[in-house]
Amino acid sequence: MTAAVTRMPARYFATLCDLLKDRGFDVDAILHAAGIWPTQIHGPDATITVPQLESLVAEVHRVTGRSDLSFEMGRGIKPSSHEILGYGILTSPTIDYAAQLAARYYRLITPTFRMQYVRGREQAELRFQPVVNLSPAALQFMLEVVVVSTHEQVKGLAGPALTGYDIHVSYAEPGNVTRYRELRPARFHFGSEPLPGARMVLDIGTVAQNLPMADANALKMAEGRCEQLLRNATQSGLMTEWVTMMLRESQEGMPSLADLARLVNQSVRSLDRQLGREGSRFLEISKRVRHEKACALLRGGELSVTQIAYQLGYRDVANFTRAFKRDSGISPSSFRESREDA
Repeated sequence: MTAAVTRMPARYFATLCDLLKDRGFDVDAILHAAGIWPTQIHGPDATITVPQLESLVAEVHRVTGRSDLSFEMGRGIKPSSHEILGYGILTSPTIDYAAQLAARYYRLITPTFRMQYVRGREQAELRFQPVVNLSPAALQFMLEVVVVSTHEQVKGLAGPALTGYDIHVSYAEPGNVTRYRELRPARFHFGSEPLPGARMVLDIGTVAQNLPMADANALKMAEGRCEQLLRNATQSGLMTEWVTMMLRESQEGMPSLADLARLVNQSVRSLDRQLGREGSRFLEISKRVRHEKACALLRGGELSVTQIAYQLGYRDVANFTRAFKRDSGISPSSFRESREDA
């Protein structure tokens, strides 16, 4: 899942460019600094690469100093923004079917995230997980866009019938948290997902709601076109990079190989084999990332050694101390003291 070959539709970033222009920023200069030609944003069937996305997010933050533009961008995305898939969503018989359709063809919206739709007896869940390696800033930016835009579209489809529901996100409470009050009746739970991603929990009554523009013939045409587009969309890359990102961005403990295999609909053996073909081993990746996170937390100085041990998934501080000393040659306490003296 390498960023180098993954391309995504640029039409959504035209919304971001409009937001920047309305606020008086030089959009062409920002795009140029990010290595993006204006035609890559506004041209027909325009796409950008993941490295360009990461550069764009970094440049927007640098120039504007604002952290709420992903929120604004998400609010500006409507079903019609998804072109033929959006047409299929609008002509679906129910919200339930529209959610199934969106999940099936989510690759056409963005290849950076995967959407799952899980329906139970009383509730239905929309789940989103990143499936390409993204920088921390780009990951949070895109996840906020995904969550906010999905809420706005669900709200638009359900109308006044939408009652209070819960959205769980992996990112911490943002600086623009007061803006989230504008997303009522959604109730947000920040930092509540252990792995990068989000989960939206809706009542069955909401997703069972009929849609006013339902049209079986139009829907059939839209699905056929989406299927053709999906066949044309290819994605290849390094699973090692994605596994590293998921371990790096996990909030509580460290996900197991089985946890990650479930996210990509693979068996543990298949995922392990794929890593092996790339010259990687899960245990080695996990060990390296865990040590890097330990060093960062120790340098931060906000948590005790015991708290760090439990946050990284160790059963007790003694196991953490032994592992850290084995990897770095000194104890966690000595590592922290050496950084304080530096």
